Amino acid sequence: MTIRRNILLTPGPATTSERVKQAQVVPDICPREVEFGLLLDSIRRRLVQVIHGEDTHAAVLFGGSGTAAVEACISSVVPYGGKILVLINGAYGKRILDICRIHLRPEQIAVYETAYDRLPDPAEVEHILFEDTSITHLALVHHETTTGILNPLDEIASICWRNEVKLIVDAMSSFAGIPIDLRQTPCDFMIASSNKCIQGMAGAAFVICRKSLLSPPEDYRPRSLYLDLYGQHAGFESNLQMRFTPPVQVLYALDAALDEFFEETRLGRYWRYCRSWEVLLEGMAELGFAAAVPDLPQSKLLTTFLEPDHPRYRFEAMHDALLAEGYTLYPGKVGELASFRLANIGQIDTHDIRAFLNALERYLAANDIVLPPRFKTLND
Repeated sequence: MTIRRNILLTPGPATTSERVKQAQVVPDICPREVEFGLLLDSIRRRLVQVIHGEDTHAAVLFGGSGTAAVEACISSVVPYGGKILVLINGAYGKRILDICRIHLRPEQIAVYETAYDRLPDPAEVEHILFEDTSITHLALVHHETTTGILNPLDEIASICWRNEVKLIVDAMSSFAGIPIDLRQTPCDFMIASSNKCIQGMAGAAFVICRKSLLSPPEDYRPRSLYLDLYGQHAGFESNLQMRFTPPVQVLYALDAALDEFFEETRLGRYWRYCRSWEVLLEGMAELGFAAAVPDLPQSKLLTTFLEPDHPRYRFEAMHDALLAEGYTLYPGKVGELASFRLANIGQIDTHDIRAFLNALERYLAANDIVLPPRFKTLND
């Protein structure tokens, strides 16, 4: 069967390879069989290998979107006498705050929020931790896909380590796309999903946890049945099974995606993404589109572009025309700022990006939308 190849310029799901798609076509199997348990065990071990955490960390798998894993982590690991500091400079930091407000008492939550076009100041973070010694955990979004910026993970990790604060990292959109080494960057919990830079299918998510923190405290009482991180880990350790029905075919696809990742290598994938980003950014500038936050550290995985002020421009029309040609654009998420987002993750390369730019140029010309080119210097 021939499957149409769509180019998803979205922060996830991402374009997948034929190999990953075909990996889902397997004989029906009960997920309680040992064969499937061994597959899960291999996936768990290899996920940890992606970020060099084999000696110190273990992965806990869940069926669900990335947000399910974020909620499982926060609702489980922040104790009833604990307090979490949430760093916010985009929509996904705010989502973490929403989760905290559901599961924690107001006095258990502290917030350090900056504008979408500012990074959290490590010195200010350290000052907050120094002033409030009741803070036990800190949550940070590594790659904030609201704008495409990269938050200062290494600096924040060092601060948490010095202050004996447990670090929770939402690495949903950076895991397997940007090299991370847990041997150098101390992190207690790192959360991601199967459908972004790992280039698998949507439906599985995971928390990579420091092994020494996977035993619940004596007074632990789960805030959720399904999203109990400790219960999920203990269940798998006892019988190689997830406690509830897993997304079987999605996990076979994830296994194939991990094969592809290690074959390409960490740096190979990162440099492919970087080259695609450079072509995308230069091409969009030539067509007259400005990046929303060009002066901040870029992930090189996703870029937010400002919508042009032109009487014949409409995002919905542009989206629909390019969708018909096989290219999916993503709307913006920066408050009232008129913007849209283009990601260059997934099984795509510079050839696909150039083809997209050509399609966009044809659309602009056909609709008589002429924008002045913009000079853009690529960030290192």
